[in-house]
Amino acid sequence: MEQPRRLRICLIGAGNVASHLAPALADVADLVQIVSRGGASARRLAEGMPGCAAAEGTKGLVQDADLYLIATADDAIAGIVSSTPDFPGVWAHTSGSVPVEVFAGHKSCYGSFYPLQTFSRDVPVDMRQVPFFIEGNTPQVTEMLAGLAGRISDSVTLADSALRHDLHVAAVFACNFVNQLWADADALLRRRGLNIGYLSPLIAATAGKLADASPADAMTGPARRGDLNVIENHLASLPPELAGTYRLLSQRILDIYHPGLKIGAKPTESQPQNNE
Repeated sequence: MEQPRRLRICLIGAGNVASHLAPALADVADLVQIVSRGGASARRLAEGMPGCAAAEGTKGLVQDADLYLIATADDAIAGIVSSTPDFPGVWAHTSGSVPVEVFAGHKSCYGSFYPLQTFSRDVPVDMRQVPFFIEGNTPQVTEMLAGLAGRISDSVTLADSALRHDLHVAAVFACNFVNQLWADADALLRRRGLNIGYLSPLIAATAGKLADASPADAMTGPARRGDLNVIENHLASLPPELAGTYRLLSQRILDIYHPGLKIGAKPTESQPQNNE
C-alpha cells in the first residue's frame, strides 16, 4: 500500500513552544522551514534537522508548504496573519486564547493546533502526553490538523475557540498561579535559610491525589478545617504583599466549606471549628 505523502511544514516562531514542536513535527512530517524575527533562533533550532532551512522574518516564507504553523507570542499572531500572502496551504496557530477568526479575511484555509502544556526551552516534554486541541474552518482542515496531532500525541480533541479560551483560563489557574504561589513559598523559606525543595514531597503528594479524587475532595489545611485561629496567626506573620494573597485564598476556601465563616470574625456556637 502506498504511504501517504508527508506534510511539508513551515514553522513560524522559534521560542519555547516551537523548540518542542519542531523535533516532534520533524519526526512525522517534512519540516522544511523555521522562521524567526531575527533569524538567529531559527538557525539554532533548524540545526540538526535535515532539509530544514532557517529564515529571518516572514518575507522569505516558502510558498509551497502544506501547513504554515504560527508558534509565536499571542500578540504577534494578527500581524503575521495580515502581512503574509495567502499561500495555498493551511494556516494555523498554537495559541489557546486567540480565536481562529484572526485568520478570517486573510487566509482561505485555517485553524488552531493548540498543545495544552507549559513549555520551557531546555526542559524535556513528552509530546505524546500533551493534549492537543484542534479547530479548522473546514472539515478538511480539521481532519488534516487532527491527523497531524495524532501522530505526535496520544490525546487529540476538537475544540472551538470558546472552549480553547476556557481551557487556557483554567490552565492559568492550574499552572501559572500555582507556580507563583510556589515562588512565594520559596521566598518565605529562603528567609529562614531553606528552599522549596523541602516542600517537594508535599507538592508531589498533593498532585498525586488528583489521580483518585477531585481537587475539592482533596482539599486540606486550616481554611478547610475552618481554623480561624491558625489563619489569623499566619496572617500576622506575613508581609503585606503575601498576607493579601493568603487572606483572599483562605476566604475563598472558607466560603466553599464553611459558608458564613469570615476571617476576622470570632467563631460562634453556630459556626464551630472542626478538625477535618
